[in-house]
Amino acid sequence: MNTYRDLVYSFGANPRDVHTVPLDGREPIWFYTYAEDGVLYVEAGRDHFPKSTISGRHKINPSEFELMLDIYRRRKQGKAVSQEASMATMCQVYWYGIFSDLKL
Repeated sequence: MNTYRDLVYSFGANPRDVHTVPLDGREPIWFYTYAEDGVLYVEAGRDHFPKSTISGRHKINPSEFELMLDIYRRRKQGKAVSQEASMATMCQVYWYGIFSDLKL
C-alpha cells in the first residue's frame, strides 16, 4: 500500500470503521471510511463506540497522501510532527487512523 489508489481500493472493497491513534493515552474515536468515485471519505463511525462527531462526510484529499504518509511514519518513530501535520491538513487524525488500519 504505497499510493492513494491503494487506499481507495482497500476501502472501496471493504468500507469500515477505523479509529484514531492518540499518543496521549486517550480512548480512540471511531470513524467510517469508504471510497466513492476514486476518492476516500470519512464520516461518523457506524459500528463502534465512541463515534466521531463528524457532521456529514469529509473528503480525504489525494494531494495530501504523500506528505501525510511521511508525517505519519515520522510520528511512529517518536518525532514531534503535530504542528507540521496541523498545517498540512485538518484531517490529520483521519490519515493516521487510515494508515494505522492498513498497517503502514
